[in-house]
Amino acid sequence: MADLSQPPPVRPASPIEDGVRRFGASLAANPGRWLRRILLTVVGLLVLAAIIFTIVGRLNQPAAPNAFYTPPAPLPSGPLGTVIRSEPLTNLPDTVHGWRILYLSTDPAGKHAAVSGLLFVPTTPAPAGGRNVVVNAHGTTGVARNCAVSLLGGDYSLYINGFAAFMQAGDAVVATDYEGLGAPGTMAYLIGQYEAYNVLDSVRAAHLFAPAEASTNYVVTGQSQGGQAALFTGEYAAQYAPDLHLLGVAATAPPSDLAQLFAAGIGKPAGNILAAYSLTQWSQVYPQLALDQIVKPVARPVIRNISTYCLLDAGHLIAIAPQALALNVVFLSNAPWQTEPWKTELAQNSLGNMPIHEPLFIGQGSADLLVLPTVTAAYVQHLCTTGERVAFTSYPDADHNGVESAATNDVTAWVADRFADKPSPSTCG
Repeated sequence: MADLSQPPPVRPASPIEDGVRRFGASLAANPGRWLRRILLTVVGLLVLAAIIFTIVGRLNQPAAPNAFYTPPAPLPSGPLGTVIRSEPLTNLPDTVHGWRILYLSTDPAGKHAAVSGLLFVPTTPAPAGGRNVVVNAHGTTGVARNCAVSLLGGDYSLYINGFAAFMQAGDAVVATDYEGLGAPGTMAYLIGQYEAYNVLDSVRAAHLFAPAEASTNYVVTGQSQGGQAALFTGEYAAQYAPDLHLLGVAATAPPSDLAQLFAAGIGKPAGNILAAYSLTQWSQVYPQLALDQIVKPVARPVIRNISTYCLLDAGHLIAIAPQALALNVVFLSNAPWQTEPWKTELAQNSLGNMPIHEPLFIGQGSADLLVLPTVTAAYVQHLCTTGERVAFTSYPDADHNGVESAATNDVTAWVADRFADKPSPSTCG
């Protein structure tokens, strides 16, 4: 039986307990040194995570465009919209023909440029006057050459909301990459005039490409960046392409007032990414704009690097996220929406400076945190006060990406009515 009158023997500390005791003593004696070590460890882990994200992101990026996208030098002569070359698409239903095309358009310097895109038609016979043309102006995918939607080939048809309905109606569907995506050039991201030129010349390309049997009647549809491009197409249609017959413009979540949207987006990961795309591209298109006017030196290589990444799927967004978050620490030295000459160009590339005079459909998600509903509502009110015919629909709980799907049935029905020459509805009071 144990002798309870005697104290129990002292048990030697285990190696773990001894290590904890020594760490506690060292921490108490030198708290600053240990705090620095912990901070350095945390920073090191964050840097390691960023490196891993970057490597994985790079490996997940689309491949570089192949030889199809390299135009001949010099470019062939011919009218705007001339198809330089084409190749048939695969991965399409038996009821659809499709081609990847390279066509002539206009670059920001006013010269001819090669622009790539996709063209789809149903296998049913074309009507006597040719097929109506639906233009798909796509949203943001990036500003690097490998961010072109035409690289997806026939699979891109799966991303065109209403595609099956358009094919069933006998329409041709054309989708431009915009200059600088796919074919070489400078991508004029959110610069409405040149996006509009690329869109309008894609309609010409569809008409001039004999196998498509397309007419000059067209409706433009677009989401986000594509919504802005579609509405600018409406503004420039009569001036740039009087040979074509615009019947209407349908846009969802269009960036209308760039100054307001830039100011609201900076500090959010998606807003930082889109700002990086815009600032790098605008400084290349406009000689009077320079990054050192508004971006801090340490942030300039970060935004240039962000501009080499694509946003074709959610995995691409995750890959850029660490760099986008880093911009929250250091980014702008001056707000571009308050600093000339950036302020003027933001105003020039905001919608509403020129009339459209054709029926409009605008859809906006009430839960959109990128293109704010209040900004779109103000733009719609401006259109109404200037006499435009606008069918405006707000989609409850739809966010920036969800509004395109939410509006699909409304857009396809609205497009069909424009081709059927039905009276255009308007929600203007």
